[in-house]
Amino acid sequence: MNREVITRDINGYEGLYSIDIFGNVINLKDNREVKQQKNKFGYMNVSLYKDKKQKQYKVHRLIAETFIPNPQNKEQVNHIDGIKTHNVVWNLEWTTSKENNIHASDIGLIHTAIKVKIVETGEIFNSLGSCARAINGNVGDISRCIHSRGTKTHKGYTFKEVK
Repeated sequence: MNREVITRDINGYEGLYSIDIFGNVINLKDNREVKQQKNKFGYMNVSLYKDKKQKQYKVHRLIAETFIPNPQNKEQVNHIDGIKTHNVVWNLEWTTSKENNIHASDIGLIHTAIKVKIVETGEIFNSLGSCARAINGNVGDISRCIHSRGTKTHKGYTFKEVK
């Protein structure tokens, strides 16, 4: 079976560079793949040239800008699986900063978050925030319950930190 890879010109670099749904950037002058390098934050970058000027771009952002509609004008691109180098169109989504932080906490990428257990249900959450969202509660109140500062319950539940 012959499957055609979807490729589009990169906005602002039409006729110079294209990108496909797998994140491969092609220099259209010589039809060669542009070398990608990992930046200090773990994201893949490419250097694009236009009018003898070089500019660095994050590959995941180029894919999102090229292939993923953003009707709500969200400002960040999230890797759904949390792997910064997994730059395929189906692993990316537009997100707000807040949504991106919640997602990172929920999948365990933010290691400063404490895991929380609701004693009554046995349900375990990767962060205070994800627990609070699940019960429509307050992060501060849950934290106070866990650390025995003030109330012992919140929204009818008791909580414990999971080590």
